[in-house]
Amino acid sequence: MQSESLVVSTHESQNASFHPMFSFEEADIVLSSSDGVLFRVPSVTLKMASTWFRSMFTIPQPPPTSTGPQVTERIALTEDGTTLEYLLRMVCGLEIPTLNAWDSIEPILYAAEKYEMAGPQSIVRALLHTPTFFESPIRLYAAACRYNWENEAALASTLSLSMNLHDPTHRPALLKLKTPALLALQDLHYARIIGFRERLSRSPFLSDVHLADPAARCARCGDMIDYSAWKELRHIMEREIERSPKGDTIYSGLEDWSQAKACWTAKCRRQ
Repeated sequence: MQSESLVVSTHESQNASFHPMFSFEEADIVLSSSDGVLFRVPSVTLKMASTWFRSMFTIPQPPPTSTGPQVTERIALTEDGTTLEYLLRMVCGLEIPTLNAWDSIEPILYAAEKYEMAGPQSIVRALLHTPTFFESPIRLYAAACRYNWENEAALASTLSLSMNLHDPTHRPALLKLKTPALLALQDLHYARIIGFRERLSRSPFLSDVHLADPAARCARCGDMIDYSAWKELRHIMEREIERSPKGDTIYSGLEDWSQAKACWTAKCRRQ
């Protein structure tokens, strides 16, 4: 049994306030959240849903006394009431209200992991297949790597290519990654940048061979060709794809940057 939870046997007060959906009199276990919400649930449900609870309930308990009021076992947990409500809804097969925020779903996922609840973990995994969570691919990637969900990790890593890993807002999620998962994500982003650079050096763009030729001349007028504007533009595009991997700023820059305008207006003096 983990030290984060405390098992207490107590006489239930008639004035105790329980969550309205989990206040069944026939239940023999009371779960108490960190913020004081009480959930009365059957121990058999917890045993079936959780390896953690099943192991805990095998610990020998003192025999019940033959006199006095009925004693109900209370278990104080470290999760808040909202997290426990969602977790128990999943365990008990009740309707699950819409979850559309990572800050809400991650505590549920971690609680399901802590209490070894495979069912809620599967339910949460299915919930992640919605556009809302795809909008946070780095957090999705962190969760998928934590639980070895290969398909979700592959999808999330691909979706993350439109994001800047150096943005401070992504640091909390990245810090949750183990070193191999973090390096794999960084390698993927680096490979994209290298691929972008290589593409800029192939037709219809000027190749490295063209840019390295100091004696390049125009085939029509014979004048020396100045590739400096294109060199500068290429460097700007390479830096920009690192800063804003989505690439949207490059599209606008190709119309507004002075180096881009210089490339588009360059022409032979005989034209």
